[in-house]
Amino acid sequence: MTGDSTGRRPARPGPFTPRPRSDGATGPARPSAREQLAAELDKIERRLQHVEMRGRDSFAEGSESFDRATVAVLRLAALFEDEKTFAPLLESATEVERRGIAHTRNIAAHVGYATMDEDTFWVTATQHMPAFIAKVRAANSL
Repeated sequence: MTGDSTGRRPARPGPFTPRPRSDGATGPARPSAREQLAAELDKIERRLQHVEMRGRDSFAEGSESFDRATVAVLRLAALFEDEKTFAPLLESATEVERRGIAHTRNIAAHVGYATMDEDTFWVTATQHMPAFIAKVRAANSL
């Protein structure tokens, strides 16, 4: 039962009153782009490590490791979509690498798993993506 000892509900507060906008001087500082990139790369690497740990035999459409690899490539591609934040940090990526990441992302997100070649995707998730992430980390001292 809600309310006080008399059983009455407490009075409702008045209409919504928005808080004043913050000038950004108070509260926790927002992480830098480098810190955000490092954190995102950590998340992607954890997914890829899980994929590799489970092995090629468990890597098939519908499996947990296949799904983790898909999320990893989607998140990696999303870094390139945020040009304002990450563009300067991703300058070490070649045009071929950018197109490859975008192409893999488009297949995973739009075309579907049916057209995803499992062997190629396995090599991408266990070799190409980790090498690319190491390259980005080295270029940015992350």
